[in-house]
Amino acid sequence: MSINKKFSAGIFFLFCLTLSSQEKSKETELITETVENYYYGYIHGDSEKLNQAFDTENGAMKVISTADNGNETVNNIYFKDLITRWTSRDKFSRDVLENSSLEILEIDDVDGKIASARIRMKVGETVYIDILSLHKINQQWKITNKIFLVAE
Repeated sequence: MSINKKFSAGIFFLFCLTLSSQEKSKETELITETVENYYYGYIHGDSEKLNQAFDTENGAMKVISTADNGNETVNNIYFKDLITRWTSRDKFSRDVLENSSLEILEIDDVDGKIASARIRMKVGETVYIDILSLHKINQQWKITNKIFLVAE
């Protein structure tokens, strides 16, 4: 292969890599926006932001509960019900809001169609670690599944 052809192939490769990186960056920004809508919607009781973040048709949060016999079970709480619960509770105090934060620990985007996000969300003195599954539905990122734990 001549030097010109190698040079042209190298330039083409870099161009494709740059486009792929830009597209990945755009998707990461959109996923981040969805996660931020969840966080700000949650701490401020903002149903509009929460509805933008969650798949309210079929999405659910998994919650582990312990039965009377001591066995743990996993239950679904659907986001449409959670949003109603979160937006109808008493507003967080100024102190809680000032001591709240969001840290996105990791985002894994797969072909701009599905993604996962691991976040650390501090609300007052409580720290949650969430793992979120996201799907791109009608060209919008939506959280379709959430598992979480309260950090010790």
